[in-house]
Amino acid sequence: MVDERGLIALLYRADWRRLSLSGEVSGGSMPLISVITETLPPGAPFPPPLPPPPAAEREFTLLVAPGGRYRVASTGGQQIQGCDSERAWEWAGELPPNTETRLSGDLGAPFPELLEPSWLLSGYDLAIEGDATACGRAAIRVVGTARARDHHKLAVPPLRWPPVIWADRVDALIDAELGILLRCESRRGERAPDVAEFLSLTMPAEAGHDPGQFTAPPGSVFSGRAWPWSSFTFPFGDPGREVAKTAAGLAAAGLGAAIKYTPRRRSDPFARATEEAVDPDAVLPRDDGPAPDEPGPGAPPVSDEVLHLLYRSGADEPRFTATLHEWIDSEALLEAVPDSARKTGFGGVGFLVDAVRDAMLDPGAVHEVSSVRIGAWDRYRIDVTRPAQATRPRFGPRQGGRRGRRTDACDGRRRWQVYEDRVVETPEVSLPAEVRALADGSWLLGAALAGGAEITVGGRRAYRVAGRALHRNPWPLLSVLDFQSLPAVAAVDAESGRLLRLTRYAGGKPVMCRELRDIAQGGSGDFGFEPPAGLRVVQEPDEPSGEQPVNPAGFMAKAAADAARGFFGSLRGGQR
Repeated sequence: MVDERGLIALLYRADWRRLSLSGEVSGGSMPLISVITETLPPGAPFPPPLPPPPAAEREFTLLVAPGGRYRVASTGGQQIQGCDSERAWEWAGELPPNTETRLSGDLGAPFPELLEPSWLLSGYDLAIEGDATACGRAAIRVVGTARARDHHKLAVPPLRWPPVIWADRVDALIDAELGILLRCESRRGERAPDVAEFLSLTMPAEAGHDPGQFTAPPGSVFSGRAWPWSSFTFPFGDPGREVAKTAAGLAAAGLGAAIKYTPRRRSDPFARATEEAVDPDAVLPRDDGPAPDEPGPGAPPVSDEVLHLLYRSGADEPRFTATLHEWIDSEALLEAVPDSARKTGFGGVGFLVDAVRDAMLDPGAVHEVSSVRIGAWDRYRIDVTRPAQATRPRFGPRQGGRRGRRTDACDGRRRWQVYEDRVVETPEVSLPAEVRALADGSWLLGAALAGGAEITVGGRRAYRVAGRALHRNPWPLLSVLDFQSLPAVAAVDAESGRLLRLTRYAGGKPVMCRELRDIAQGGSGDFGFEPPAGLRVVQEPDEPSGEQPVNPAGFMAKAAADAARGFFGSLRGGQR
């Protein structure tokens, strides 16, 4: 029987793009999202959501060939999706009058629950239950239990755009040779379990590798490899407006965050030199290896040892003290804004990006230092000891008198975020994302990793690992402004799996770095906190409990806003 280390490597290294298989699949997610838009008369109400498809249409035939080619057809043949390795497509027959289909999705896997099993490696404790057989193939029975904290329940985990699959418990049968899931039963709360499974599986594919099988038939719709914003606009009423406003808000907020670090005028170079002399760590650290978005041919794969180390880093509750250093280079970040984002609003975003960059007459990274004390995933205290160039002039006024956060504390029940002019008390108790990403490195297992050379960081032995997202960020502007989706280089502690340093890249340049120094295990277990006297306390209510209906457009808008909020908060040294 395989051991835990072998299981982690098997799941991580499963690569459906190299497979040749055919079979029948029940349940699971279709690879592409198709949206049928209907031209509505002015003032028409928002149409009700479509009912779920009948059970007979939850069974599909699947054909997969090397190179990322696939073809999926519903049992009745009413819906066919495929990919020729360059373009994804869908054929759905004739549509009623006044309707059209828009298609979205990356060149990802069909039925990702089964064919991209690395989603199990972050947020779950995996237990091997024994050997099994499914579809005539040797399998491993595994139970995955959500780790006993809420830090894994992110809308979009770092470096892993959809598929995102969260459950309280997962029962899976893993192909002992291929690493893909032959069956996956996931449970969440009191809801009925979601089941995706192969009803039959043939290796290699019975139909062979005829390229014509993966060619789109006449009348097909092709994916734009990005979310079809036009599909959720004004003909769909308020949800469409929500998405449109969110997209515009992200652009404006991104520029505002950059402007906040822009001086009013060119500073004295001698003053700059003096400041750097006072802060010897003012310059963003440079990595000696290749940029993660340019790995080059023949990049060595990460060893099984490092993969297992990353997985185990999230299994035990952290208990340590450290000094956290954070650097942001907003000039390099703006230079990396892609053309697709610059063209937004008839080129208005590009114009403003250039204007902001030109105003940055005193370029360079901002540097912030904090003391960190962690006793559990929900018990911590983080105090800013050196704000990000707090004495340097800024371009533009502060909005609403808000100032940067100085303390973030949690006793396991409530969380307090202390600013210069107020204290925000909230029921959210999970460790802040920027620290959580260092304390638990298992999220890297959802990325394409390379490297693993031994290095030394802060006197500790570590492994240098480069990671890139498996899927493209569907929002071009967020592909730069959201740190979580940027390629990364991590220094993985050889003892704990913790990330000693994490550097994000954009356009081949480092734009953000976070590093833990002076790490000491253990520390005081007292995390009681009293808000400073004289500051007003603003209390945020608990989130409503229970399952809420999901509006797809609203969900995408919230996901984009949540992802961007973390970046903007980090950039401005404020609320994260």
